[in-house]
Amino acid sequence: MLHSFRVRLLALFSVAITLAILGYMIYQGRDTLGAYDWQINWLSILLAFVVMLITFAIVAAVWVAEMRAVGSTLPAAVHLNHYIASHLIRRLPGTVWYIAGRGYLYRQQGESARLVAVVSSLELVLLTLGASLLALILWGTEFRQLPGGYLWVLIAAVLIGALIMQPASSQWLLRRVGKIDAPPLRYSQLSCWLLAYIAAWFGSGMIFYLLAHAFAGLGTEHMLYAIGAWALIGALSTLVFFLPSNFGFTEIGISLLMSAVMPASVAVIVALAVRVTLTVFDLLAVGLWFGGEAAWRRIYVRKHAAQPPTLEG
Repeated sequence: MLHSFRVRLLALFSVAITLAILGYMIYQGRDTLGAYDWQINWLSILLAFVVMLITFAIVAAVWVAEMRAVGSTLPAAVHLNHYIASHLIRRLPGTVWYIAGRGYLYRQQGESARLVAVVSSLELVLLTLGASLLALILWGTEFRQLPGGYLWVLIAAVLIGALIMQPASSQWLLRRVGKIDAPPLRYSQLSCWLLAYIAAWFGSGMIFYLLAHAFAGLGTEHMLYAIGAWALIGALSTLVFFLPSNFGFTEIGISLLMSAVMPASVAVIVALAVRVTLTVFDLLAVGLWFGGEAAWRRIYVRKHAAQPPTLEG
């Protein structure tokens, strides 16, 4: 019961900080936002939220598989609770804090915080590799006008990521944190996780396109470009992952890339609107999960409490 309270306390703390940042962003851009003639397509926003839930389910399921693959025996529901409770911390300045949040939650259950950090690092490598591969696949969709440096960075990210995700490399990291009895990861596992992350990045890029369509009427002819731009910025954001604050990197990068298919000022507004909307989506998703879990527990308790005692034998 105490552990469940701590999980929810961390989630509420994340919500409070996220709302504070959200309010600050709206205040800072009040003049620009107030002068913009909004034409919002609510159907596109609804579709974006549905895609977000599907994408969220994919990455959460992969996290459960990764933790079980290294020997964790905790129930899947516990892994999901920890993943979702720490998810909102990703929106805070200095993204590395979400790893510390995960480590704290798992430490309360007897898991090694260092092991969680290693698995989180593996997740980050696979996510970066998936984003880089998707961006390379979609490179021909109007990306040819970008400086060639972007292409070389993506190629380097793919090569380095492929080297790090080797089973021998991951096994060495697990031994370093004292988890010697962890079963070795297989190429089939790593490949499945990577494909899942590529699908998740495509879904995340589709969310970005749907929101850009909802706020700025971005046409379907630019859909693949928008998805590729989102994946490209996702891959490049790893470069600033360990800085004290990488807040705003995504917005600046997206604004620059999307200015190729829309006015620069509109691209800035879209980037800010997407940031705000994704934060609201995260709050709704986390609220739905923990609200649904609480409702299910109440129903379960009432159902079993209403059953009359039976004699055995």
